[in-house]
Amino acid sequence: MSSPPCTRTVSVQLPDLLSSCSPFELRVNRHCRSVSHASEAWLREMGLRIEWRGMKVGLWAALCYPGADSSQLRLTTDFLSLLVYSQEQKTPSEGSRVFELASDRLSRVAFKNPAWYMRFHRSMRAYQDARQNLLNSTRIPDLESYIDLRRDASGFRMVFDLIEYAGGLDLPEHALVHPILKHLTEQACDLIAWSEDAVSCARGISLSSRSNIVTILMKERSCSFGGALAYVGTLVKQNVETFLATEREFAACAELAMNDDTRRYVRGLRNCIAGSVNWLYETERHLGTKGYEVRSFGWVFVPVLD
Repeated sequence: MSSPPCTRTVSVQLPDLLSSCSPFELRVNRHCRSVSHASEAWLREMGLRIEWRGMKVGLWAALCYPGADSSQLRLTTDFLSLLVYSQEQKTPSEGSRVFELASDRLSRVAFKNPAWYMRFHRSMRAYQDARQNLLNSTRIPDLESYIDLRRDASGFRMVFDLIEYAGGLDLPEHALVHPILKHLTEQACDLIAWSEDAVSCARGISLSSRSNIVTILMKERSCSFGGALAYVGTLVKQNVETFLATEREFAACAELAMNDDTRRYVRGLRNCIAGSVNWLYETERHLGTKGYEVRSFGWVFVPVLD
């Protein structure tokens, strides 16, 4: 008869993600406060019971889409709130139904820009499928497989799709399929997803988890919990440097850089990186009320399930 799993609490230092992401400027939308209050009231009216005030999803949206007008910011705030709510549910099927609450407004966007909506819907479908795949898997994936799956399971592809909506952009088809723009999008996605994996450990982690890069690295590199966290920090820093190098390739590519909407999309990726990583320390989702302390010193006490 196997012994029951054992939980222990360990003190570890999170990687300095904010320093790594310092090349990306942080800006905030001027409609943040009013839109946040309106969105939180709507969420409560819809019966979605989470401590929305502490989640500060409105701040996340305001940091990711600093140039959006109030109506654009409201839809993005509502959608990011539904994304957070879906991730807090026990099963992907429970979480996926919540997006129906925004379907009427998204349909109106689809009427104006059907090509964008088709891409957004594909991203949503990929998000739901990837989360289900992680749940159904019976083994811890290798690092390469996990990175591919996490890009979809994170939901950040939808966050990036909303850059186009919030900025009123019309990306040309050749740009959407261009390797440089695809690489920038994937690198931004990895940066944010790995940062979220590291910070979310503060809530507690099971060493058999299939949905966190920290446990993937512990298995693949045969390292300790603290060693894996430190390596995530190294990966994030390296990926920032890779993103900046790819951005220089973008600037040198005339067929991409000559288009104003494409340039604005890349600036939007920068906003999403800066906004999302900083938000991890502002929201109470992972760090509770200790965000300021963790931002300053990095130390957290983590419940670990062996």
